[in-house]
Amino acid sequence: MELVDKIIEKGNLDVEKILLEAKEKANDERTTILDEAKKDYSQKINTVRKDSQKEIKTKERLLFFETKQAELLAKQSVIDDVFKKVEEKITNLIDDDLLDYVYKSLKKEELVGNEIFYTNKEEYKKFLKALSSETAKKSVDLDKLNALLKTKLVLSNQPIDVKGGFIIESKDFDLNFTIEEVISKLREKHEGSIIKELFE
Repeated sequence: MELVDKIIEKGNLDVEKILLEAKEKANDERTTILDEAKKDYSQKINTVRKDSQKEIKTKERLLFFETKQAELLAKQSVIDDVFKKVEEKITNLIDDDLLDYVYKSLKKEELVGNEIFYTNKEEYKKFLKALSSETAKKSVDLDKLNALLKTKLVLSNQPIDVKGGFIIESKDFDLNFTIEEVISKLREKHEGSIIKELFE
């Protein structure tokens, strides 16, 4: 029986040894799996953080550009309002103020003396009253204006298709003083300085 007891005892020791090795191997594998899981988790967290930071930076940039765009639109709206008011002021000129405006517009031009003054149907009477002492007819001597300019302009009763203002026509050239052209030139000349004055 001693032999059997020794075999059983040796078998029990082998079993304990195997169990102990299995436990150690299981612990090692458990540690390896946990370490890999922690590493994977850490990488995923870092990736999420980087992606979040990129997204935040992208949204910050987008917000910055949207803010700049809104500022530019607001500034453009203010500038548009300034020139709209100038347009209204010019359009609403009458009598001596209108005569003075037309005179100042034309005094730097080299007029020959046989030019024809055209305007639209809506403003014909306003220009006639301001620039001439005569009554409406096919071709009216602009005596008030001619006295200032020392020329012989006549106002045609043939309307032109413009929003406002006037055109001077001769055989060799045309001068465009329509409201669109005047505002365009004023804008080109003064917009930069207005922007500096208002926004800087």
